Amino acid sequence: MATRQSVDHFLEQCEGALRFAEFEFNEASRQEHYEDEEFQNSQRYIEEALTDMERLYASSNAQQRDMLARMQQQLNGMKNEMVLLRH
Repeated sequence: MATRQSVDHFLEQCEGALRFAEFEFNEASRQEHYEDEEFQNSQRYIEEALTDMERLYASSNAQQRDMLARMQQQLNGMKNEMVLLRH
């Protein structure tokens, strides 16, 4: 079973990945093809967070799964926006 501390720590990491991705998304929206590597890194962090979430989700209780599912929606939303951006 996942501990509350491990879930909280993981959610903080996800929020950091989201902030980084949002920043890179906004930069890419304004600058087009500059900083492609950073944009790709932020996409990779989102993808890694989603992969790690699957493992943590399996050992979580109902309340933790709810929190993880909400974060998963946010991560997937950002991932989709980044894919659709004409970058």
